[in-house]
Amino acid sequence: MITASDHRDAAFAAAYGVLIEELRLLARAIFVVDGRGVIRYTQGVKEIASEPDYQAVLDAVRGIG
Repeated sequence: MITASDHRDAAFAAAYGVLIEELRLLARAIFVVDGRGVIRYTQGVKEIASEPDYQAVLDAVRGIG
């Protein structure tokens, strides 16, 4: 797992469609990336205060391989 910050230039947020421009924040989202760098699963959360569907994420991770 890699956790990163996009605070300074928001390049990641803009490129991946998770930038909330008026707040300059990133929407809560999960990207599962395989060992070759291919995005295999994405999940956006509609409300920033809500939790993602962790079981769906775990299922996606288990499905890689």
